[in-house]
Amino acid sequence: MNQKKVYQINYSGLFIGETFADESPLEPGIFHIPAGCVELAPPEKWPEDKWPRWNGFKWELIQKPQVQQVASAEEKLAEFLAQNPDVLKLIEK
Repeated sequence: MNQKKVYQINYSGLFIGETFADESPLEPGIFHIPAGCVELAPPEKWPEDKWPRWNGFKWELIQKPQVQQVASAEEKLAEFLAQNPDVLKLIEK
């Protein structure tokens, strides 16, 4: 079975990685492109502060998204108790 390299994007169009599309066993030369993939390759290289985004027609380099740090349960509780000292007093009793 033949395969073709395709390029995965997320729901925002940001490049995630590469995967493969399999050729149809009933239609030679036709490839089943997985959902969320495009056939056109993103740029091979880009600046560190940029990231490839598929705009529906072509790749464009956008400002690299920042990953938000998720607070742990302990940090959330500490912040809540700091903002609600009356609750803290109830717990300490």
